[in-house]
Amino acid sequence: MHIHLPWSAPLLLALGTWLIYIADRILDVLRGGASGTLRERHFFYARHRARTLGVGALASLALLWLIFMRMNPAARREDIVLFAAALVYFCLIHVWSPQSQSGIEHWFPKEVAVAIVFAAAVAVPAWSRIQGQRILLTPLVVLFSLLCWLNCVAIEKWEKSEPPSSSHARASSSALPHLSTRWTQRHLPLVACGIALLAVIAAASSIVSAAPVVMTSLYLASTVSALLFLALDQSRLDSFDLRIAADAALLTPLLLLAVPR
Repeated sequence: MHIHLPWSAPLLLALGTWLIYIADRILDVLRGGASGTLRERHFFYARHRARTLGVGALASLALLWLIFMRMNPAARREDIVLFAAALVYFCLIHVWSPQSQSGIEHWFPKEVAVAIVFAAAVAVPAWSRIQGQRILLTPLVVLFSLLCWLNCVAIEKWEKSEPPSSSHARASSSALPHLSTRWTQRHLPLVACGIALLAVIAAASSIVSAAPVVMTSLYLASTVSALLFLALDQSRLDSFDLRIAADAALLTPLLLLAVPR
């Protein structure tokens, strides 16, 4: 978008994402696996909870300083709205759902919530600085949220074959993913191809409309990401390697850093 972002923008995103991640992992363990089978990544944070909370407290102080001292005011306002929405959903999952027979995940899957919040958070630094060009960024944000959703759904699918982590896991036998998640897992190659096709159509439209070359490149990067999920689903990698590869599949824009701006 031809925007010069300060060094604090990616650092804000990294710190905020990590803090939410470790809080989610620790609370999952405290709930005893009510939302599904716990994995080694959960128990890692359980074993090192004291140290993690100590580092997390320091990271929180750094995050607050960045928010109030270095953050763009427009981005801060939009991030506050986004954080409030995420916090409400977070509380519904970890506070209300354990007390309810039908928690929020039964009608609004966590994979969708994570995808929307993360994609929006990634977009905020640019979104808040391009008041008159937001229409250009909107399709990219939607496409990236679809890829984030596919990432979460694919990891959930691939980990189904992974045995529960020793006797620590006390997963509920009735805890099943949302209906949309289960359908997508059964038809993951079809969904990946569908997202790739959407990205190709967007790239073609971008070329026809003479949009900036970088926009077209990002659509093509999204196509590659979707096809990587298709390839990974057909691979023989174990669930641990697949989880790493699923996150790496979202880094395809790095391949296009050399594209002239």
